[in-house]
Amino acid sequence: MLRASIPLGRLMNVELRAHLSIPLLLVIAIAFSEVANGGAGRGIALWLAMCFAILVRETARAIAAAYAGLTLRALFLLPVGGLMALSGPGNGKIASAANSRLLLLTGPIANFIVGLLLLGTSYALEPHVSLLAQPWISTGHILRSFVWLQIILGAVNLLPTPATARALKPDAVPSDKTSKPSLIPIPSFSLGTGLALAMVVVGIALVNIWFIILGGFLLLHAQMSSAHTVSTTDAEAILVREVMLTEYTLLSSSDTLQGALDRTVHSLQDVFPIVRGDRLVGSIARQTIAERLLTNGDSYLQGIMSRSLQLASPTDKLVEALRRAASLGASEFIPVVEDGAMIGILTPQSLARAVQQVKVTRPAPARENNRE
Repeated sequence: MLRASIPLGRLMNVELRAHLSIPLLLVIAIAFSEVANGGAGRGIALWLAMCFAILVRETARAIAAAYAGLTLRALFLLPVGGLMALSGPGNGKIASAANSRLLLLTGPIANFIVGLLLLGTSYALEPHVSLLAQPWISTGHILRSFVWLQIILGAVNLLPTPATARALKPDAVPSDKTSKPSLIPIPSFSLGTGLALAMVVVGIALVNIWFIILGGFLLLHAQMSSAHTVSTTDAEAILVREVMLTEYTLLSSSDTLQGALDRTVHSLQDVFPIVRGDRLVGSIARQTIAERLLTNGDSYLQGIMSRSLQLASPTDKLVEALRRAASLGASEFIPVVEDGAMIGILTPQSLARAVQQVKVTRPAPARENNRE
């Protein structure tokens, strides 16, 4: 997901990122408005209407998360909603059915309420304007688009997907203390995915670009929410020692940029620990070395290295270690320390491969339950 996103900074200690499709949709709306209306203004207004609908949904969900005692760590925005990274009190477990249902329903309800308020306000101010006429979303009638984008966004986020199947399933109640909760199967093809594909087909048949775009983004959201649900559940059980790099390249704080770049050019790492003698003092990314070498010429690593370090233990849960590091702005490089010695490192580039390997090699929980 992060490879196809744009960082928007941090707001109230929440990392915000937007999918590349959001600015792409702005370009499409402007181009369509130029052709249909002879100007870009209505296209920008239509895009702002979509952003307002997303803002309503995610603000309501953030308030609901705070009400449930959850901490919002990051928000990944998509044209039909967003994905949240949450943690419970003390970074505890958060995946209860009650919390999931609350977050699932709050966003669509907020969109419906705002849509109806806009509808009533519009009829009160301009009673002769028909907000029920077709097309519901167009650059020709921005007010009508504001209303229907709220209602449509609320409706599409109630469509059945793997994520909503998990949220709406009641909490499993173990029959005894040693029993494990039952697993919730995730269908590879959900009704929401089917409806998204149907919207694309209908849009092509009716030559309606907005149906095609909405169906495509709904399909994207369904697939990403499914992957997000699975990866979050799996990551809760992964320990740092299972995914840390144990073979890595060390750099010295007295190394020059050119020397460091020569040493790291063939390494699979992207971020490198920097030591002074036998003491870890910082880290640096290969891209940073190359950029500083091009812009400022050769110098020493100690002048440009990052000194922000957040240690992890090999027995820590991966999710908790990443959350601690992210809260201190040190998630690019996490040294793994045991008995005062660094025995491994965590970097974003190595984690994706390592987590996938752990999923492949670790026995599936369903199989373990069957054997029991």
